[in-house]
Amino acid sequence: MRRWLLFLILFFPACAPSLKHYDRVEEKLRSHRYEDADQIVEKSQKVYGSRNILLYYLDRGMLLHLAGRYQESNTFFEKAKTAIERLYTESLLSHAGALISNDNLLPYDGEDFEKVLVHLFSALNYAALEQWDEALVEARQVDARLIRFNDKYDQKNVYQNDAFARYLSGVLYETRDEINDALISYRKSFEAFQDYKKDYQTPVPSRLGFDLLKMSDALHLEEEFEGYQKIFPKAASQFPLPKKKTLEGEVVVVAYAGRSPVKEDAFLNTLIPNGEGGTYLLTVAFPKFVARSSDVAYVEASLAKEGARLSLKLDLVEDITAIAKKNLEDRITRITLKTIARATAKYHATRKVRREIAPDKNDPLGQLIGLLGNVYSVATEQSDKRSWLTLPGKIYLGRLALSEGKWDAEVRFFSPSGALLETRRLPGLSVVAGKKRFLLVHTAR
Repeated sequence: MRRWLLFLILFFPACAPSLKHYDRVEEKLRSHRYEDADQIVEKSQKVYGSRNILLYYLDRGMLLHLAGRYQESNTFFEKAKTAIERLYTESLLSHAGALISNDNLLPYDGEDFEKVLVHLFSALNYAALEQWDEALVEARQVDARLIRFNDKYDQKNVYQNDAFARYLSGVLYETRDEINDALISYRKSFEAFQDYKKDYQTPVPSRLGFDLLKMSDALHLEEEFEGYQKIFPKAASQFPLPKKKTLEGEVVVVAYAGRSPVKEDAFLNTLIPNGEGGTYLLTVAFPKFVARSSDVAYVEASLAKEGARLSLKLDLVEDITAIAKKNLEDRITRITLKTIARATAKYHATRKVRREIAPDKNDPLGQLIGLLGNVYSVATEQSDKRSWLTLPGKIYLGRLALSEGKWDAEVRFFSPSGALLETRRLPGLSVVAGKKRFLLVHTAR
């Protein structure tokens, strides 16, 4: 009887939750109805359930961020951070359950890059609210979080640094006129972007060269300045800088494009000992990230006032899709080994039950138990395909120095062929002398 009970527990289906409301959320995102999308998620909290409460907090935080409700967004991001810390010390009982069924039994604790991006978007929320000190704290937390993750792994991940977070820290230090700290952040960002170029094919932003030159020039670091002149000849052509205009402010444009990748099942066939001197062919499932298509190849921004118009092409600063795929690939060996161990345990548990109930190999009951075991093993062998689906696929950034006053902003998204896909218009943007203003825009295309 105890064997039968174990058998039922072992093969009790533990499927991933149904989150079909994402189709409706994405429909609202495509039409920029962010508050409507947030309401769909809010009404679907029970659908998420306790095992997916982190995803609920992340989705609410992201959708409120896109809606421009930055303070409320950070309320949910704070809840997400608390949940992440709690789940980090999750009970062994839950993990034991996942060992015999699948990872969907566990509360979702987030991919490493997702836990990092919570701090990045929190920082952008604070920057949009012009709460510079709070924004800088969040940007710094990105580095602390990455160090913590990589310290727990025997083999370091590729995603050891976040180049955009480093760059954002530099911008935030500038708001406080802490030029030395700004230069340090830009240096670290330059180092990280060189890794980004190698690992994710994300080029070093053209704007970064200008900022390195500007800060090293301001600090009279002649040798360093000359070094950057050689590395960034186009940016160097803008020096020496004209004297700063007293009635000049700056707009930092951050544009989100596309949708984050989704997880799909990948399968691996492997042979394990069958306990009878032979082997058994085992099929196991593990997740992989698959990119969702995006029409956007590049982004431009322009700001106009009283006949004057300034335009620039934004730099790609964060390819979330590329980071997600690489970050998951880095830990796939650990996932696969655990998955094989789980499937092997299922196989041997079925074999023990069959031999106890029907020792004779030719007994129809024993054959039935073996068949049911195989069927249920396949049915419950699912990879964990949960992820933060309301993230954008890529982040672009540009900076424009502007005279004080009201400016009408346009952010345009283009296809690879140069066709205009979409224009986001934001009239009446207030620019204040000596101040930075963050402008955040989004397209799901």
